[in-house]
Amino acid sequence: MNTSSATAVLACLLFALAPALAAQSSVKEFRLGGTARIISEDCIRLTPEEYYASGSAWFQNPMDLEYPFELTIDLVLGDNDDLGADGIVFVFHPTMQTGYRGEGMGFAGLYPSLGIEFDTYQNYHLGDPVGDHVAIMPHGQVHHARSLAGPVEVGNLENGAKRPLTIGWHPGEQVLKVTLDGKTVVSYTGDIINEIFGGNSKVYWGATAATARKLNYQDICIRKLVYALGD
Repeated sequence: MNTSSATAVLACLLFALAPALAAQSSVKEFRLGGTARIISEDCIRLTPEEYYASGSAWFQNPMDLEYPFELTIDLVLGDNDDLGADGIVFVFHPTMQTGYRGEGMGFAGLYPSLGIEFDTYQNYHLGDPVGDHVAIMPHGQVHHARSLAGPVEVGNLENGAKRPLTIGWHPGEQVLKVTLDGKTVVSYTGDIINEIFGGNSKVYWGATAATARKLNYQDICIRKLVYALGD
């Protein structure tokens, strides 16, 4: 059996042995904070188009990183391009806490944590590139000198469109992969359980967003969530 075949078999076994798989498409299982509001049966608006807003949506059941997961979501980052900010971060954290707003996007300051940021504003002092970008960040660090992967420019995200997003974790390969509009935009290979979470495999996941002196409405629309529940 070649390496790729063995990996595929291992992934299938991990799914088969998972204690419980959650397949979720409802927004009702999320704990909302700040300005976050349900706007449809599938969508949560994390921030309205207001200055200095901050919102969060945390799925209330923890996941177990010993097993694979796949989160499929539509991402909406508003339609205010030139004056829009700040972005959305998908956060993994042992508790459902939210960090600093503004350029921190509700992720800054959280330890231990892992964040996948979709940043729509260039903060020069944080090492941001000119364009909208994606990065994988550790421990509430928002300066790109600390990035685990990225930043990768992905074109204009602030066009009002729903952008299909998939975040997948494969523990056999120890690969975290982020796919946007059907293309892999950033990935990270590493022992997340031990190197990020100190051996704790049970974490919560959520989405956080913020505005400051520039603003946008920022939404997530849940399509499919599949992972092992961390009892």
